[in-house]
Amino acid sequence: MAKSKVMVPLKDLESVESLVTLACQLSVGMDAELIALHVAEVPLPTPLDAEGVLDHPGKEILASAKKVAERFSRSILTKLLRARAAGEAIAGEARDQGVELIVMGHHKPHPHPLGELLLGSTVQYVAHHAPCRVVIEIPPPRR
Repeated sequence: MAKSKVMVPLKDLESVESLVTLACQLSVGMDAELIALHVAEVPLPTPLDAEGVLDHPGKEILASAKKVAERFSRSILTKLLRARAAGEAIAGEARDQGVELIVMGHHKPHPHPLGELLLGSTVQYVAHHAPCRVVIEIPPPRR
């Protein structure tokens, strides 16, 4: 039987600490492998295989994820993907890898009553199309 997998998609450096920490804690309880994923969204006119600065932020984010996992004595596989839409790429990668749990974050862009009800398009897509359970971390508002 294959080992369980927990995937943590990471969008920015600000979310790495909390999301990887949560993913590490959950993966220990599940005795699961960890996968950190960054999806570099590529604008439509740009070829998906174009060389350039698109991958640099992702490499920095994934290196930070490794450091956080090391503090928990956990190994973490890192993967950088290029795609037109992050949600589709995350759900597809979860399906391809046989992921059992996705741990992802959502940041409220601004305090608006309607914003409390709506999640971002990436989170919504993953929540509705992932082949596994999805845990969404919503940090407390900044004061």
